Amino acid sequence: MPDSHLCDKKSLVAIMDSLEVGIIFVDGNNDIIFINKAAEKIRRMKNEDRLGTSILDCHGGKMKDRVLDVMNSFKVNSDYKRHKTIKTNGNYFDNAYNLVKDENEEFLGVVLLSQDVTEKKALEDELKHANEQLEEKVKQRTEEIEQAYEQLKVAQQQLMQSEKMSAIGQFVAGLAHQINNPLDGIQNCLHTISNDLTNIDQTKNYIDLSIEGLYKIEILVRKLLSYARPHEFEKNVLNVNTILEDILSLTLLKLKDRNISLVKDFCPELPQIFGDGHHLEQMFVNLIINAFDAMGKGGELSVKTYADEDGMINIKIADTGKGIPKENLQKIFEPFYTTKQKNNGTGLGLYLSYNAVTQHGGKILVKSEVGKGTEFIVSLPAFRNESE
Repeated sequence: MPDSHLCDKKSLVAIMDSLEVGIIFVDGNNDIIFINKAAEKIRRMKNEDRLGTSILDCHGGKMKDRVLDVMNSFKVNSDYKRHKTIKTNGNYFDNAYNLVKDENEEFLGVVLLSQDVTEKKALEDELKHANEQLEEKVKQRTEEIEQAYEQLKVAQQQLMQSEKMSAIGQFVAGLAHQINNPLDGIQNCLHTISNDLTNIDQTKNYIDLSIEGLYKIEILVRKLLSYARPHEFEKNVLNVNTILEDILSLTLLKLKDRNISLVKDFCPELPQIFGDGHHLEQMFVNLIINAFDAMGKGGELSVKTYADEDGMINIKIADTGKGIPKENLQKIFEPFYTTKQKNNGTGLGLYLSYNAVTQHGGKILVKSEVGKGTEFIVSLPAFRNESE
């Protein structure tokens, strides 16, 4: 039996010596009882020098007190655990300290397991460095994307401003006429007053008429300046009917000059929307100008507003113009696509209109038949409450 026991012990020692993990066992008296070959190599110690000696003799100064505290912690706390990574002679070792008990749960000592993790640490450092490089590249790309996005916003604003100026150019003749009419009236009133300064009643009457004419000019110029002014995208609670009325007031004379009749059908109790008034103005102007150009001399422009059961505000703008061929309907919202004459369009109007609608969470549909006309339906979400 003793030989068999001895054989088992030798086998156990041989097994532990075959491991690449360093194993050191310290008993309850803090004495080193076992050191396997891997531990001798890692700790640079010899069995014959250290077996039976105190673990405290391996350290000096404050470290000796620290080791004693650790050993005492294992003795008084069965749940105590310790784990740390140390660097020795250029290599990194993962050290785990484990409590050892007998079959009666009595404290026997502490076993220290040391494993060389130098290669693992190098891979971790390499991975950390790669992650840091990746994060830096992502940061740079994010900044580049944000910068490109800001440039794109500026370019879009410039395109919209260009379209605004183009629209104003088409309306300017009519606007001048709308301003000249009240100016002529004011001039006539002032001449009449100057010819008979003693007529108080006449003077009062013509002064009132002059003020009314100036007010009309002020309103018209204010609308024009508001439409032409560049601005940042900003949403507010809006009434679509009011926006359309303002736009149509700027185009009224152009309708008359083209012999185009206007049919308005505005829902009087139309719910409000939450959007940018200037972007929506530009979108409606583009659709109305397209209707003008499609009809040439004579026709009917129909503008209708209504709400549907899905909580959407719908604006239908229809003309009786030449219509759009079926094969072109899929292209009309593409940038720079135009069927107009070379000097009569940029091909950006419907593209910008489509962007304006999608920015407001809406959609735009088109129906057209060659020789009969075109109908655009813009659908925008109704405003419900501030939190939404």
